[in-house]
Amino acid sequence: MDLQTILGKLFANAGAVGIEGVFQFVFGPHQALWSEVKASSHTQAGRHANPDVTIEVAEKDFLQIMAGLANVEELFASGRLKIGGNMGLATLLPQIIDHARHGNRPVEKVDMNKRYPTPSRFSETLTASLPIQRSIERQPRSELSVQDFQARYLPHGIPVIISDALQDWPLFKLSREQTLVHFAELQGITRHGDYVKKTFSTERDFRSTSMADFIASLDSPTPKRADGEPPAYMGNNILPAQLMALIKYPPYFDPSLFIPPRIWIGPKGTLTPLHRDDTDNLFAQVWGQKTFTLAAPHHRDALGTWSTAPQGGLDGCDFNPDAPDYERFPSARDVTFMRVTLEAGDLLFLPEGWFHQVESVSTSLSVNFWVNSGRGW
Repeated sequence: MDLQTILGKLFANAGAVGIEGVFQFVFGPHQALWSEVKASSHTQAGRHANPDVTIEVAEKDFLQIMAGLANVEELFASGRLKIGGNMGLATLLPQIIDHARHGNRPVEKVDMNKRYPTPSRFSETLTASLPIQRSIERQPRSELSVQDFQARYLPHGIPVIISDALQDWPLFKLSREQTLVHFAELQGITRHGDYVKKTFSTERDFRSTSMADFIASLDSPTPKRADGEPPAYMGNNILPAQLMALIKYPPYFDPSLFIPPRIWIGPKGTLTPLHRDDTDNLFAQVWGQKTFTLAAPHHRDALGTWSTAPQGGLDGCDFNPDAPDYERFPSARDVTFMRVTLEAGDLLFLPEGWFHQVESVSTSLSVNFWVNSGRGW
């Protein structure tokens, strides 16, 4: 099958999931194609005069992506795939590929920047039936066996901090200079501007950035912005394949259940506002400190929760625990918020459905593992 036909199939139904724009693929100096994605899409050979996104990738790597043998985010992180243009739109490429690889099955059109009502979850029923939790336990790894974790915390969806959990991670033991060597050829996507106000929106200002250059820049003091915007943040990037040997999968779940780990790097002051995920999360703090503000799943209505898709999944909140508006959200007075600070070496088990706000207390590098534990589904 030729590249033009493959690209045509790739974008055939992308407009149905709320994606529009011109995607240009450059496979070599004399080989380029572009696809215009709207309600219906079309693909042409050559270069487009004004593409929204330009992707440079070797034909062999592209064919491996489409065959499910390579990951577009991993190729990007390793520098084998380069992206220019609208990075907010480019971040949807994995979703487009996944949709095409599953047969472009019909779906309800989703406006990626719209807020949808939030469906209820099993985790809400679960935590509503438990005694009110007012603090998060901290257990040394040496005193918390896998069996104890799976009996005491996992089935009930109870968060726990496991300390001294990263002592066998080479990444945890690297000096800053050694880290820069390992990150030298890698790249990531950074968030800029008012990314907190535009939570989960494709309108956020995303940029392609050298990981080593970004880490090196963290040694310089970050000036406080007069407009109150947070500093640039390399958040939710896939952990590059070159770094996989420097970490260890936590032993608390079967390895087959893990989603590929993600990496988060930033200076003091980076902020992810209150939200909740649709899978369990093991969050490893490698450098620095991060503060988590947590609330149990059954407080959904009190927190002004909304979803990014009709069926739910990633849920944001209008309530701000740092600036509570009890006139608008009177039921939030009854919410028990818990604040915990993760130190370097800590691993936080954050069960599916738990609301969390995350702020860097200092220069920070974290790795997290989302895991489909299947509790209650």
